[in-house]
Amino acid sequence: MDTIQKILKMLLGMLFGAAVGYGGVMLIMWLVDGGMPSAKNHSEGVDYVLMAMSIGFTLLWLFVTIFIHLVLHEAGHLVTGLLTGYRFLSFRVFKFTLVKTDEGLRWKRFHIQGTGGQCILELPEDQDVKKAPWFWYNAGGVLMNLLLAGLSIAVLRSFELGMAAFSFFIMMAFVGILVALLNGVPMIVGGVSNDGYNLWTLWRHPEERRFLVRSLQAAGQLSRGIRMCEMPATWFEDIPVNEQSHYLEISNRILYMALLEDQQRYEDARLIAEEVMALGKKLPQLYKLEVGGERVMLELLTTQRHDVVDELWDKQLERYTIANSKYSPIKCAVLYTYELLHKKDSEKANSYHQQFETHQNDYTMPGETRTANHLISYARQLK
Repeated sequence: MDTIQKILKMLLGMLFGAAVGYGGVMLIMWLVDGGMPSAKNHSEGVDYVLMAMSIGFTLLWLFVTIFIHLVLHEAGHLVTGLLTGYRFLSFRVFKFTLVKTDEGLRWKRFHIQGTGGQCILELPEDQDVKKAPWFWYNAGGVLMNLLLAGLSIAVLRSFELGMAAFSFFIMMAFVGILVALLNGVPMIVGGVSNDGYNLWTLWRHPEERRFLVRSLQAAGQLSRGIRMCEMPATWFEDIPVNEQSHYLEISNRILYMALLEDQQRYEDARLIAEEVMALGKKLPQLYKLEVGGERVMLELLTTQRHDVVDELWDKQLERYTIANSKYSPIKCAVLYTYELLHKKDSEKANSYHQQFETHQNDYTMPGETRTANHLISYARQLK
């Protein structure tokens, strides 16, 4: 039944996408020619070979232009960020991530559910959080998509193009506008706030911009192998959250929980995990999955309330944690702890420990790897 539902959902999605695509192409045609094609132009009949070629080129360029816009969207963040004082940390497209390390740039693998790419930059440690640049770094991706769409429309208006080139620039314009809207109109997509939502929040709540700066600074230190407990204490604020809290406040709370976890204050960290999870529907899905896994681990490292663990550890959380353990050392620690202390399956727990040992040099945040190693060692002591 699940398979049939997935197939039906996919077919409906394709039909909806085709309808949106046709409308988008007609809009681009209007922008290029100043009006919709008239019926008189088709009075001599339809050239089905030409139509088939046109559809083929359109489908081909759809996938190509999505990839181009995805890469250049992140490049937009990179360029505008670097121009406003940020420093490079990592650049990701799908699972392929270029990371700055002490040995230079290295290719690694990383993934975040709900995202196709990500550009992470950092600000200097002495950055005044009240004066930190925030607009251009967050807006750069959408501006790049709009720039490419505008240039594509200009090419279509200025040159006589063959079918292949014409289809390419039509799709470049359509996909550019679509991606700009999906990223520019404030919304939560796949449990992740998009660029427009980030900009809206940062504009409406200037006092919370410091949370963005500190999260980026912490990411920079983690990428250099520094643990959170070794970072400046002023970067972390103990500010409780409630249903009126904005996502930047929630992010700050999760960062503080991670600090307590790294300081081996597991009971305090567990209480914060409970506090964050109590937000319910207010909590974005990605945050729910991230905090949910760590709360399971913290339960087992402290109270060992196995009924609570059973309630938290549903199929969705299990799939998410297993899938992301390839890229996150903390997820490996969660799985190791769950199998060792809850399921009492030493063999499976050891398989996750082996996975951690095998990939510990591949993780993008060596500081997190050091923390995960301590978590695994502590869980082993509780066996």
